[in-house]
Amino acid sequence: MEVTAPEHTLQQVEALLQRRRTDQARSLLKSALAQHPDHTGLLLQSAWIDYFDDRNEESLATVRQVLVTEPQNPSARQLYFELLMQKREHAEAERVILELLRDYPEQAHFYGRYAGLMLDVLRLPKARALAQEGLKYEPDDGECLAVQTICDFIEQPGGATSHGLQQLLVRHPQSIRTLVLVVIALEQKGDLRSARRVSQELVQAQPDNGHLVAMARQLKINTHWSMLPLWPMMRFGWGASFALWLLAVLGLRALRNVDPGLAATAGVLFLVYVIYSWTWPALLKRFIRA
Repeated sequence: MEVTAPEHTLQQVEALLQRRRTDQARSLLKSALAQHPDHTGLLLQSAWIDYFDDRNEESLATVRQVLVTEPQNPSARQLYFELLMQKREHAEAERVILELLRDYPEQAHFYGRYAGLMLDVLRLPKARALAQEGLKYEPDDGECLAVQTICDFIEQPGGATSHGLQQLLVRHPQSIRTLVLVVIALEQKGDLRSARRVSQELVQAQPDNGHLVAMARQLKINTHWSMLPLWPMMRFGWGASFALWLLAVLGLRALRNVDPGLAATAGVLFLVYVIYSWTWPALLKRFIRA
């Protein structure tokens, strides 16, 4: 049997992973690992492939094996961090990313990932500060720009266009994350039809991505013609619901003093509207899913 140099296999696997061709990469690695079962580089790439294929437990077992041999390997430590984030073990993940930043203090991507962790635990000021620090070293870093954009969306919903989003559109216009943030921005501005068009493009690009499919389905529901009467609540949320209830109560009370019969009819119509707002979105979601 011909023995293939591990370094040659690693180059091929890296090229395949850049295009997310994990099945081909896994096939190459299986053959190489049969010849070199203890090669840490091959094991690490195997762990990354499992991670990309959502086989997190297998990935975690392999990356721990690699870290026993090479505890300072930055790629293995980064993958370990990502797996801890998936398991929502935030304390251990923070320890790992802090050690990476200590060893690589000018690596913008690590600042962005630490900022993402802070977003997960709802520490927005620290997330923004970390993203801004990372952008000092690499103004184009997509991770830091994405965190900055998400902070803008949370802290200024419906406000001016996020500076972070503007930079993402300029520097990473084709990234999936950029387009998802565009959808969020369009939703917050009330432009649901444009948000739906972008979400459909995302689904065409990644038809197997369940999160993108769910987002596109929800936007299809929200832009259906039968949902038009619910537009104020979709656009302004609970504030609109409270305003409608208050307006209905005060309006019906005033109308009762003028024309009790008309007030009764209006009351019935309002009750129908309330029932419709409670039941129709769920029914429509079931029809569209079918």
